[in-house]
Amino acid sequence: MPLTAESALRKDQTNGHGSAKLEHRHFAFIAATIKAMPDHAATLRTQKRSVALAFADACAGTNPRFDRARFLRACGEQE
Repeated sequence: MPLTAESALRKDQTNGHGSAKLEHRHFAFIAATIKAMPDHAATLRTQKRSVALAFADACAGTNPRFDRARFLRACGEQE
């Protein structure tokens, strides 16, 4: 059975963690994964940028110290 966002949140709440707070190590892992995406064609570069921006938006809501510009640079993208 796949892990849904709802079931993950419910698991965190039952473990006393409340909503997930991502940390630098999580951001670094996500950014490195995005940076490794292929970008040898224009359509792939567009897709990679879209993914980086979407994750930047999502990650920003998980930690008040999230640095969007730093994250995008780590992804190999600019703001």
